[in-house]
Amino acid sequence: MGTLRALVLRAPGINCDRETAHACRQVGFETDLVHINQLARQPESLLDYHFLAIPGGFSYGDDLGAGTLLAQNLKLHLGDQLRRFVAEGRPVLGICNGFQVLVRLGLLPVASEDAARNATLTENESAHFECRWINLSACKSPCIFTRGIERPIELPVAHGEGQFVFTGDLAHLQANGQIPLVYSDGSNHNDAQPVAYPANPNGSKGDIAGVCNERGNVFGLMPHPERYIQTLQHPLHRGMSNDQGDGLLIFQNAYQYAQSLFNENGENGTRQASSNTNGHAQQTASQQSPLSYAASGVNIDAGEQAVRLMREAVRTSQGPEVLAGVGAFAGVFKASALQKMRHPALVASTDGVGTKTLLATQAGRYDTIGYDIVNHSVNDLLAQGARPLFFMDYLAVNKLDPIQAATIVQGVANACKEANCALLGGETAEMPDVYAENAFDLAGTIVGVVEEEDAQNGATISEGDTILGLPSSGLHTNGYSLARRIFASYALETVFPELGESLADALLRPHRCYLPEVTRLREYLSDRGRYIKGIAHITGGGFKGNISRILPVGTQAVIDTTSWQVPPLFQLIARLSGIEQEELYRTFNMGIGMIIVLGPKAALEARSALPELQTIGKITRGEGVVLV
Repeated sequence: MGTLRALVLRAPGINCDRETAHACRQVGFETDLVHINQLARQPESLLDYHFLAIPGGFSYGDDLGAGTLLAQNLKLHLGDQLRRFVAEGRPVLGICNGFQVLVRLGLLPVASEDAARNATLTENESAHFECRWINLSACKSPCIFTRGIERPIELPVAHGEGQFVFTGDLAHLQANGQIPLVYSDGSNHNDAQPVAYPANPNGSKGDIAGVCNERGNVFGLMPHPERYIQTLQHPLHRGMSNDQGDGLLIFQNAYQYAQSLFNENGENGTRQASSNTNGHAQQTASQQSPLSYAASGVNIDAGEQAVRLMREAVRTSQGPEVLAGVGAFAGVFKASALQKMRHPALVASTDGVGTKTLLATQAGRYDTIGYDIVNHSVNDLLAQGARPLFFMDYLAVNKLDPIQAATIVQGVANACKEANCALLGGETAEMPDVYAENAFDLAGTIVGVVEEEDAQNGATISEGDTILGLPSSGLHTNGYSLARRIFASYALETVFPELGESLADALLRPHRCYLPEVTRLREYLSDRGRYIKGIAHITGGGFKGNISRILPVGTQAVIDTTSWQVPPLFQLIARLSGIEQEELYRTFNMGIGMIIVLGPKAALEARSALPELQTIGKITRGEGVVLV
């Protein structure tokens, strides 16, 4: 591949740009120092670079407003290019007040419009300008800049405003691995008590020294890694003058990550089944020349770019049980954990998102559709008593847009990660002759495991049992063909009074995953010697079509449709369409996404464990499902 290029930003107040550029060159980047004014005149030039570094400086932090001004300049003149830069997985590093810039831009800790209002860097707790050497520990994190750092490291700090303040859920950031670097006393941070001043010079809660985004390619930190790239720079002059300092590790990781992200040799743009590429293999014809294949409507270069963009997202969903490497023809999943089970049984399911993809295209929103296919599939496993092991997705498009494809797969990977399910592999196919313009299809296969004796089939359901329901988050993934017809004459930006949000928000809300609730319920009941008798996932076919699948011969499920409040979206559908009630409950979930059948006493205990469970019916003698 060609030379990797780094852009080190220059702006009023920045005074660490030359040191940062030197560090970039030391690890192999061809590095340019570019002033914000020059960049604003040629915003597209940002995308010529593989790494963006925003140094610190600003003379006493953001007291003078320089960081806020720089963030506003970047947002105004390079907003679209920056979003694309980050979405493509390219690494971005903000040091000291460069960290503040990333926060003000809304890139940290999460990419959202509210990010800049939920987080800031403010005056040190000591109210002093801190200039000292400190110890740091790297935590388990998707952050690409701290990979492989397993020992405590030393770096200098120099700032007046370094305390990271976050008004959101700090524990969620920690659990999500978004705090990759913390101040320490030189020992293992995970085993230590909170670090006190001066070891924590800022006073940041959680000893926070750095924060990354969920993907791990955007990183802001308060210490200055560019000031310790050779041991000669340490006050104790540890090691030889040509030995590397700890700060160089940050830049080396950025370079190695950029190498893997932009490597165009050996992968041929395929999403092969592997731990690093989501196992996706773009359908190509290697015996044909790229020119003739491109002329037929299949863009191999776009496929290669899509692979690069989605690679890191897929990696975050995988643990040590995924054995396949880059370039494998099939995913390999280590099954040794199953040896601890008595009689393991594999459970598998295949499904697709359906016509909800058309709404995603119409709205131009692709970040949640991946959650739909994964969560739908996980819920199907739950109905059999199983837990997920791995997932494989299939994405087919008319014309491959790399960013769109990567965004979709990012959603798949995030949903898999949340369900503790590896995204083992899959495929991306560009088929202009099969799909309509702008259309795409998303499907997937999930594999899980259950103890044979714990597999659920509803065989023990009997007269007198209670039917409980868990609320849905919306339409989930069924009924969209009808819903699209009903709302065809309304713009997706329409806000109906009963919804209180846009039609797009209501219709594209992701399919809810019930794994946490069902897992908690099973454990709670097991401790009391009780068990779940049956689970039905309310999808296509509604109540009658799905509950009947778990009923033994001679039993009938009686559903009291007045026992829960039907959500406004379904009421709106009923009002606009005039569809009869029976058809509504056969097509939509009507606010209940999953039903659970329990014995009467177990049902009482279950509702104390999960208060959102609602009693919606009972089992009687008879056949099938009756709505009353």
